[in-house]
Amino acid sequence: MITTNHPLYEALKDIEEFKLKLAEYFKDKDVFPIKSRVELANALPCGISLSCGEVEAGELVKLMSDEDFPIKDIEDLVIKLSSKCPIKRE
Repeated sequence: MITTNHPLYEALKDIEEFKLKLAEYFKDKDVFPIKSRVELANALPCGISLSCGEVEAGELVKLMSDEDFPIKDIEDLVIKLSSKCPIKRE
């Protein structure tokens, strides 16, 4: 495992964990392509959150734009949704 004292290390680690949780949840779901924020919000499970600011996945959907859709697959989902996570600098 790589560790560092960089101030953003914990936030980036949290984002990677969030991506893994999303990928695990959606691995057996037949929901793709996701065509809108409403479809995405309905597909997301409750309780997946990011510890960088304790932002719920459903809240991140509000930060997505029409250009983020359609979401083609799990990889596309984790990249687009996690990119909306605010990174808190300490």
